[in-house]
Amino acid sequence: MPTPNSPPPAPKSLHEVLELEQLDTNLFRSQVNQININRTLFGGQILGQGLKAAQHTVAADRVCHSLHGYFLLPGASDIPVIYDVELTRDGGSFSTRRVVARQRSRPIFHMELSFQRHEEGLEHEVAVSGDVPDPEDLMDVRQLVDKFGDRLPHGATALLSQQSIIELKPVNPEMFMLRKQSLQRAQYWIRSASPLPDDPLTQLAGLAYLSDYFLVSTALLKHPVAMQNKDVMLASLDHAMWFHHPPRADEWILVEAVSPFAGGARGLTRAEMFSRDRKLVAAVAQEGLMRLIDKPPR
Repeated sequence: MPTPNSPPPAPKSLHEVLELEQLDTNLFRSQVNQININRTLFGGQILGQGLKAAQHTVAADRVCHSLHGYFLLPGASDIPVIYDVELTRDGGSFSTRRVVARQRSRPIFHMELSFQRHEEGLEHEVAVSGDVPDPEDLMDVRQLVDKFGDRLPHGATALLSQQSIIELKPVNPEMFMLRKQSLQRAQYWIRSASPLPDDPLTQLAGLAYLSDYFLVSTALLKHPVAMQNKDVMLASLDHAMWFHHPPRADEWILVEAVSPFAGGARGLTRAEMFSRDRKLVAAVAQEGLMRLIDKPPR
């Protein structure tokens, strides 16, 4: 545990990211800080920790089925994040919580979550699009960086910094990594690089963490020419997620992501997340900042 005057350490595993210290009945504090490519806190950390904090205040027979959050300010890496959980409502079947994440007394993120006790009902779900190779038949990011070398854009090589925490295998590696032509749909396998505890809460929070990877950049896959001529400022603005089946975040999850719209320096991405046996475990939607910045002449 960091001392009060020292910055939180960088995590070595997803399990470390999801650990929280309980300060009071509805008050929690992060133990580590994961920095993203912009040198601010990774949004998946805030999502996973916030979900776990809220679940600790709900009856054990209720599980999160949806969350809706807004990223308000960039998170600082030198201090912990405080999660303040508001017990909004507890009904006969559903419970609602509001989480505000703060640093230096300022809210950097807030999120509404809904929890439900188990019920039976009508069922249907979408299927995976097309014949997707199993992850064992694909190369991971480290292998792809070795293969494509200096042809990769900066954003692709930056993925290596996350490989101690997650593993990623693109289904269309050349288009996903080199981004030389428009790609209508991003498909990739992702999982925690190390085992997680078996408890359902950690696995659910782990899936929330994984859901923030590469959603904003999916919208850029339709604009490869712009990416080659300009720098792009990326940042998550909001995040919505619906949980359908209990996941395992330390086993391979297939993500299918599409971007139906970009405009006004923003891009919208929707995604489905499937388990290894192609069962729909969650759906995600995120809007992100995509601000083009002219590169200086060389």
